[in-house]
Amino acid sequence: MPAVTQDEVLSRLHKLPAMPLVIQEVVASFGDDNLDTSTLAHKIAQDQGLSAKMLRVANSPFYGLPRRIGSVQDAIVVMGFANTRSLALAAGMMGAFPQTAGSPFDRGAFWRRSFRVAGYAQALADCLRQGQPMAFTAGMFHDIGQLVLDVCIPEQFAAVLQEHKASGLDLIEAEQSRFGFDHALIGAEVARRWNFPPEIEQAIRYWRTPEHEPFDPVTGVVHVAALLESGRGGEDLMAHLPENLSGRLKLSWERIRACLPGQDQLDAVSDLMLEG
Repeated sequence: MPAVTQDEVLSRLHKLPAMPLVIQEVVASFGDDNLDTSTLAHKIAQDQGLSAKMLRVANSPFYGLPRRIGSVQDAIVVMGFANTRSLALAAGMMGAFPQTAGSPFDRGAFWRRSFRVAGYAQALADCLRQGQPMAFTAGMFHDIGQLVLDVCIPEQFAAVLQEHKASGLDLIEAEQSRFGFDHALIGAEVARRWNFPPEIEQAIRYWRTPEHEPFDPVTGVVHVAALLESGRGGEDLMAHLPENLSGRLKLSWERIRACLPGQDQLDAVSDLMLEG
């Protein structure tokens, strides 16, 4: 199978599903301090599939809201704009990249894992009071480059997945070995082109190496969230943190333990989002 270059992958980004206009506007809201939330809520509500999915999730036991949410505007009032925006982005992107028959890359599993990382990242950010506006979205898209490779170079990516499974190499290592680049780099470039904030772009590129300078709390929070998603906790979690990260985030297991949702709770929410 012929090798593929980074530039070739980026030249095929037109193969990605078109991002719905409402999702583009949600992304743009990160940089708009004067956003009229009622206008954005109205636009989200015009996408019936998206708003129905959001409301189904908002009314799930996971959020435990004091009253039933009947509209996107209600969701903003009760949940706050940041949480509503996070749900809109997650639901919109899950819908834009459905599972493809016969593919070795399980998109459903990918989105469930991404949502777990996002949920942990948001819980950590709230608990530690670091990176709160960006944490959920950075967690949700932390490995988006994998999805991009699956869309743009499906055969080559399938071969890397097979090599990753057979060799025990980390996926990043397998990609670097075969391509000379990896999905973290591709994902960060796509985030830049999609006009995500720089903090999210950096988290996508560097969440595996959060000590990268300049340090950004969002990247650190996503790193910890990914470790939690992999099943680490307690002393085991703390032992696997890079040097100085716990100090920079003011993180201890005692501080975060009670803040964390259960994986089964997060999976129940992601399953609702993946429903048609």
